[in-house]
Amino acid sequence: MTGLKIALLKKAMEFVVDQLGPADRLSVVAFSTDARRVIPLTRMSDVGKVKAKDAVQLLMADGGTNILKGLTEAAKVLDGRRHKNAVASVILLSDGQDTYNLGGGGYGYGSVSYSKNYRALVPGSLLSSAGHRSTPIHTFGFGGDHDSSAMHTIAEETGGTFSFIEDETVVQDSFAQCIGGLLSVVVQEALITVKCVHPVRVRAVKSGRYDSSIDAYARSASVDVGELYADEERRFLLLVDVPKAGDADEVTQLMKVTCTYRDTATGQVVDVAGEDVEVQRPVELAKDQQ
Repeated sequence: MTGLKIALLKKAMEFVVDQLGPADRLSVVAFSTDARRVIPLTRMSDVGKVKAKDAVQLLMADGGTNILKGLTEAAKVLDGRRHKNAVASVILLSDGQDTYNLGGGGYGYGSVSYSKNYRALVPGSLLSSAGHRSTPIHTFGFGGDHDSSAMHTIAEETGGTFSFIEDETVVQDSFAQCIGGLLSVVVQEALITVKCVHPVRVRAVKSGRYDSSIDAYARSASVDVGELYADEERRFLLLVDVPKAGDADEVTQLMKVTCTYRDTATGQVVDVAGEDVEVQRPVELAKDQQ
C-alpha cells in the first residue's frame, strides 16, 4: 500500500481515533509478511489519541498481504484483555489480496492453499461457536485491486460490514457510518424464543446468518440475535405446522414469543414478552379476503 492508498488509510485511521472517547480503547495492528502491534490496547484520552495518531503516521508498505496474520494478532489483542468493554470489534483495512493463505503465491507460503476458502482467513476465536458469539469484523477495501470477495466474506461471517474506499471523498462518510454504529449498540445478547401452543409444531426457522435452534419435539425454537444498534430491526421467518381447524374453532392459538437481552447502558438483563400469536379460522372468508 503506497502513495494515495496509504494516505487514505492514515486519514481514515485518524478519523476513527477522533470519534472515540476516553472510555474507548484502541489497538493498531500492522500486517504484511507478518503482523505486529503498532500500539497496545490504549484508552483514547487526549494523550492516547496523540500516541495513536503518531503511530499511524509511521505506517509504511512492507512485503505482501497476510490477512490471516493480521486478524490473528487482532484476536490475540481481544483475547488478552483483562477488562472487557461492553462492545468490541475489529476494523480491517486492506488494499490487496491475501498472498499467503489462498494459493496466491505469497512470499514463502505459496504452497499453502485454502482453495479460496475465505472463511479460513478468520481466526476461530473471532467466529461464532457454541456459547460464543462472533466478534464483528468491519472490512474496508482500498482501491479497485482489493479482493472484495474476501473482504465481504470476512465481514459476513462475523456480522460486520464491508465498505469500498475508492477515493478521499468517501472516507469520512464510510467510517462515520461504521463508528457511529459501534457507538450506538444498545442491545447485546438478544435471544428470541418461540414456544408453540399444542399441537402446533415448528418445521423450520429461516434466520440467515443468525444461529437458530429447534428443540427435539419441535415445540419451541430460538434465534440468537446478539447485538442490535439503535433503531435497528431484524426479521425472521418461522415455518410451522398448524392442525386442521375443528368445526367450532374460530381462532387457533399458535405460539408465545419472548425476548431477553442485556441493556448496554445499564448492564441489566431485560425480559420482554410479545403478544400471543393466533390465526383466525373462519368457516368462510369475507368478500374482501377472497
